[in-house]
Amino acid sequence: MGFWFASLIGFIAMVIFSTFLGHYGGAFGLAGPLIGGFTAGILAGEGVSNGARAGFCAGIFGGIVISLLILIFGTVLFGFAGFMAGALIDLVILIVLSVTLGILGLIGGFIGGLLNKG
Repeated sequence: MGFWFASLIGFIAMVIFSTFLGHYGGAFGLAGPLIGGFTAGILAGEGVSNGARAGFCAGIFGGIVISLLILIFGTVLFGFAGFMAGALIDLVILIVLSVTLGILGLIGGFIGGLLNKG
């Protein structure tokens, strides 16, 4: 399966599992990026490094999508002031979420790639 397609499927799995497990609070919210990265790592194949890269990309996609949603809703609800506030907040959120979700996805992708050595 292709690398980007595996990353996309991993991102979708991350969104689904984060939605279901995020309601429980605590460490359950962190299971979504790990499961999404694991899914991307299994589907990407070609060993540990490719699985870890696919999981990392799936996590980065999550940070970018959340950042864009904040920017769009800030603009729609509050106009130009919402856009400016959203842009400033988005810069911090994009960095923090991309690193956090990316590293968790990388760990899940590493494990998924370890199990799928083909």
